[in-house]
Amino acid sequence: MRLWLKTRRISVLAATLVAYAALTATAGDTLVDLPSLGSDSARPLVLFAPLLACAGLALTLDSRLPAAESSGSRPVARLDQALVLTTVLTTVAVAYAVTVLLDTQSANIAGRNTAFLVGLMLCARRIAGHQVAAVVPVAWVITMMLIGNTGGNGQAHPWTVILMPPDHTLAALAATAMLALGTVSAPAAPMIRDAS
Repeated sequence: MRLWLKTRRISVLAATLVAYAALTATAGDTLVDLPSLGSDSARPLVLFAPLLACAGLALTLDSRLPAAESSGSRPVARLDQALVLTTVLTTVAVAYAVTVLLDTQSANIAGRNTAFLVGLMLCARRIAGHQVAAVVPVAWVITMMLIGNTGGNGQAHPWTVILMPPDHTLAALAATAMLALGTVSAPAAPMIRDAS
């Protein structure tokens, strides 16, 4: 277990989670004007907090010893799945705590969006390899900022997931489903060979 903790660089993941918590707390309900092809709509700054958690998790999961892990008797895949779920649950708890303690409703979307983006990253990791997977959450956020709005009224399309309000039930279900799919695919070998 100690070797797994050392190999996975858990301290790096912990540092990114602290940065996630700090950004979530300081961003609060702050809105930023971002370029959009649909309309000029201000979006919560907290939309970018999940990218910190995704980056830390991607780095952690990619720090592996493939030969030792494939020949060892430890359940490394299960430990990785537990790490993914623990990370996401931590981000959800932090987002909820910030929402309650600082009375900022926008902060609550950070946990849901982290679940969605981590699941998306893990699915991309399975399909395209770890180099592509690290970029997918960033690409999703930027793309949704550009094309996620409907017409001129600033309303987001439901398929964007990350742009939905905190109480949007379908976005929460989509995030849960994406996280479940990603977590199930996490221990599987990539469909393409990673260039290592």
